[in-house]
Amino acid sequence: MSEITTLYYAIRIDLEQKTKELECVRKELNDIGKEQKSIVVKTINDNQYYYEQWRENGKVRYKSLGKVTPSGACDSEIKILRRKELLAREEELQFLITHLQTQLKKIRQWKDKESILSEYTFEVFWKDELSARVSVGKSRVHVSRYIKHPIHQIFSDELITRDQLNEVLKLRCFEEGRSDCAAKLKALGLSEYNPLEIVKKTHGVSFNDYIWIRFPGERLTSKDVLVRD
Repeated sequence: MSEITTLYYAIRIDLEQKTKELECVRKELNDIGKEQKSIVVKTINDNQYYYEQWRENGKVRYKSLGKVTPSGACDSEIKILRRKELLAREEELQFLITHLQTQLKKIRQWKDKESILSEYTFEVFWKDELSARVSVGKSRVHVSRYIKHPIHQIFSDELITRDQLNEVLKLRCFEEGRSDCAAKLKALGLSEYNPLEIVKKTHGVSFNDYIWIRFPGERLTSKDVLVRD
């Protein structure tokens, strides 16, 4: 996995965590109450009383907390302080989430551009016999077919688009919609369904035939990758 891909998934995980934290912060704020309250002391009949004070619908509201004692307003004070902490954290999380979303968008755009423009090659074998050599360009894919037998060959044309290549590679992968897809991706060290990246890991091997795919630099034979004799 490239550094940019590792960074992409690290940011995505961080974004998910901070989004969940923001939900928790907002839930706690809702439980405490939206009103910005303060503690005031009123003297009534020569006795001092604590009151919560806040503004609601343009009017000042009060709630009695009882006579003034050393800890008479403590519970209310704790809630007021906690609300300030939560509001500060909410603002901080909102800023961080926006920043992470921007980073993620830029990296995704870069990854998409890299994917579109990257050029690469690979070879397709039937057992140890070369079936095709594929050269992927920026917009077109050239296939040199050395076997025309339909069972030994996965390409029907010598010039295809990258989208068509992607569909061919999908046929050499497990289905994206299967229930254990996420588990299979995790076992391969992948976080998203990408036919090319899957084939790089599995070599496009199937129980149904003897076709497999080799990428440049791989010292492999059919005995190393095939799952059937």
